Amino acid sequence: MDKNGGESSNQQHLSQRKTRFLRGKKTAASHQLPLKAKVVMLGNMGVGKTSILLRHDGQGFTSKLSSTQGAFFICSRPKINDGREFELQVWDTAGQERFRSMVPLYLRNTAAALVVFDITDRQSFRELGFWIKVLEHNSEYSNILLFIIGNKSDLNGERKVSVQEAIKFAEEQNAKYFETSALNGRGIETAMQGIAESILIESENRSSSSNYFGSSFNLLPSENGEDNEEEEINKNNKIIKQQKKQKNSSFNLISCCSIL
Repeated sequence: MDKNGGESSNQQHLSQRKTRFLRGKKTAASHQLPLKAKVVMLGNMGVGKTSILLRHDGQGFTSKLSSTQGAFFICSRPKINDGREFELQVWDTAGQERFRSMVPLYLRNTAAALVVFDITDRQSFRELGFWIKVLEHNSEYSNILLFIIGNKSDLNGERKVSVQEAIKFAEEQNAKYFETSALNGRGIETAMQGIAESILIESENRSSSSNYFGSSFNLLPSENGEDNEEEEINKNNKIIKQQKKQKNSSFNLISCCSIL
């Protein structure tokens, strides 16, 4: 206390922190949705993971990015249709072979994994299986939602992986499929919104002991009705039903007071 008998500024600060922490515990106990979820991006070097994040973070596009060393993250606050505030902590991991052994370190408390490939690079598509195996070897895999992202959609004329093939692969993995362009930003915001809403829906379903989710989103914007590929992706994501058997363990959502 200070000399007037009141709380000091430090005591008031600690009291406020304790109140916020207790609110967080009360929220979790009453099955209210936490405010944050951790998302990890995986994929080969050069597919555009970092560029997607920087574009989403409002930093624009540059072709002179150096390879990611280790990992970093940004905080994303996509708009949710029902007006709720929600934050994604999106981690970018290194795709270089010498850093791949470090990836499992970043999967703790992960709610969703975004596995990225370059639609103009067939090899990056083939190696999606490797990245999914990395996830499968993680003890928390059954609690992680999976999304496949085909990047560099602005280079459609150089496409080596068709939309149909990518959708088929995603369906086989019980995943939703998005296409994005880090160059012009197309599809990134709607993808992040769809991911956030999927996480919230899954959290609600698991808390009410229902089966794995089967929701639909308009994942890619349609421009002048000319993009048949986007329409096909949207159609697929409207009908896809996730069939993965639910485990008893809780879904990996992060409260505002969690330490990653």
